[in-house]
Amino acid sequence: MITNLNPQYVWGGDGITLDGTDLVWIDHVTTSLMGRQHIVLGNGASNRVTISNNFIDGRTSWSATCDGYHYWNLYFTGSNDLVTFKGNYVLHTSGRAPKVGGNTLLHAVNNYFYQSSGHLFEVGAGSKILAEGNVFQNAGQMVETSSLAGQIFTSPDSSTNQACSAYLGRTCQLNAYGSTTSYTGTTTSFFQYFSGKNIASAATASSVQSSVMGTAGYGKL
Repeated sequence: MITNLNPQYVWGGDGITLDGTDLVWIDHVTTSLMGRQHIVLGNGASNRVTISNNFIDGRTSWSATCDGYHYWNLYFTGSNDLVTFKGNYVLHTSGRAPKVGGNTLLHAVNNYFYQSSGHLFEVGAGSKILAEGNVFQNAGQMVETSSLAGQIFTSPDSSTNQACSAYLGRTCQLNAYGSTTSYTGTTTSFFQYFSGKNIASAATASSVQSSVMGTAGYGKL
């Protein structure tokens, strides 16, 4: 469990920072009361990173958006990062959950995003995002559209999801939305970067809420 002792100050810092790393697995961690970001993958290449079964707790009394929802949450902007983000519980955020940029290939699969007062995915320049089998409940906007500059595939329907088969070896799973503004992203030109890599499996979204709530975070092995 990682909790900041000075959450009222930005210089209180980040929970976890990676920069210039490879083969890192962040699993079953709870982060809360951050001064800045919960997890940061910096500008240097972090290459192969798996972030799984974590609880990103954005509840705070020192919100940058002044509503009790944390704004700086997950920041993935490495120059050559390959990130699997699976089975995480992202709670009570207002933005950048995550922000993706640099040259990051992000596979966001089977996560439970609950209670956002703003946006979740910020699709920055250079980002390549595949989001499948996630649940977005009371989660504001799935994607911030005002500054969309990268590429995202949101697994919008069964027919479109067939495009995953050639590169992932299976069809992508639909996301599920409740009281959330969805986004239809159909860009597939970056799927080539999944070829030859170990790809995380994906369950149907109907099983995600219960499974994530039962396993995500510190002490839930």
